[in-house]
Amino acid sequence: MEIEVESGFIISNMSERKSPLKVIPADSEDQLVQVLADLLKRCSQEALDRQDKFSVGLSGGSLIQLLTKALKLGDLNTAKWLFFFCDERYVPLDDGDSTYGAYKAEWLTHLPGIRDSQFIRADVTKSLDDCAADYEAKVKGQVGCGCLPQFDLLLLGMGPDGHTCSLFPEQPATLQESQRLVIPIRNSPKPPPERITFTLPLINNARDVTFVVTGAGKAGVVKRVFVDLDKEFPAAWVNPTQGQLTLIVDAGAGKEIAAV
Repeated sequence: MEIEVESGFIISNMSERKSPLKVIPADSEDQLVQVLADLLKRCSQEALDRQDKFSVGLSGGSLIQLLTKALKLGDLNTAKWLFFFCDERYVPLDDGDSTYGAYKAEWLTHLPGIRDSQFIRADVTKSLDDCAADYEAKVKGQVGCGCLPQFDLLLLGMGPDGHTCSLFPEQPATLQESQRLVIPIRNSPKPPPERITFTLPLINNARDVTFVVTGAGKAGVVKRVFVDLDKEFPAAWVNPTQGQLTLIVDAGAGKEIAAV
């Protein structure tokens, strides 16, 4: 069932979802950037009303440029924001595949209000297993309160194969992880092969989880993940226990769900 709302529509699969999915379609990149800017403003204000920091989990790919534009447009005070990485490639921080490196190059150049110290980085000088365990400890230290950490906002992407973070369809065992919050990934089907990633218990405990998906090539998978809840795809396992799940799509990615 869909209910028209002010800035999109709700897909209510309440038998399988803990809360309805809010879908916000954007007809242009400018509109998508505005939606992102509004989301960041709302979530940051709500977080800073509760506490003295705003904890955000970032993903790579096209989201980097979109977030850069949104932060410029929103003219937001980011002084109390902390940036984490929902997954990270196990490569040197100055490697071209490093998600931290990509954000650093973009944001420290174009967003003077953001400092390098606001990025909570993975220590890739450690072994892969220790890198994951150390990043989990950093998350617990900065976001946790002696219990399961709760991010204020996680910004996720989704690949054409339905993967999110570094949770891939070819590695279904990662979806069953219930104890660790950050795990090592080996033999990733997408290069580079070694990574670390948030797991579902951490992702699903966030206050706000937002997917940003663009491109007509993903339209079919968008429908299967967010409407059909096809658990073949890792993104379909994202189901916040108490928080809000939002999907922001451009016209191409959203074309098969617009008429559901």
